[in-house]
Amino acid sequence: MKQPVYTESLNHDALVLSDWRVDENGVLLTGTNYAKGTVLGKITSSGKYTISLTAAADGSQVPSAILLEDVDATDSDLNGPILLGGKVDKDLLVFGASHTADSTESGLRDQNIYLATKG
Repeated sequence: MKQPVYTESLNHDALVLSDWRVDENGVLLTGTNYAKGTVLGKITSSGKYTISLTAAADGSQVPSAILLEDVDATDSDLNGPILLGGKVDKDLLVFGASHTADSTESGLRDQNIYLATKG
């Protein structure tokens, strides 16, 4: 009798480049269909995450996390997987108005999120 062969399928995440990472679920603010790789900021008063915009004045202007999957929070606040530490491919990030890789790099580094390119 033949023994079964088990194989493990690895789901390589092209966005996250490091072997080490810190993930958690974060509450995403209602009203947006968020794309994987979105640079998020945390609203100080509610603790919810939203797209980090330079013009925001609620705390979310400071980039603090990266969204790891698409999340459609158009109709309600939803939990979503976020990266709080690790190295990410900056070419796959989605930036809010007026943010760029250069403008977010320092703030993300302060959160232990490092930008790099695959290669």
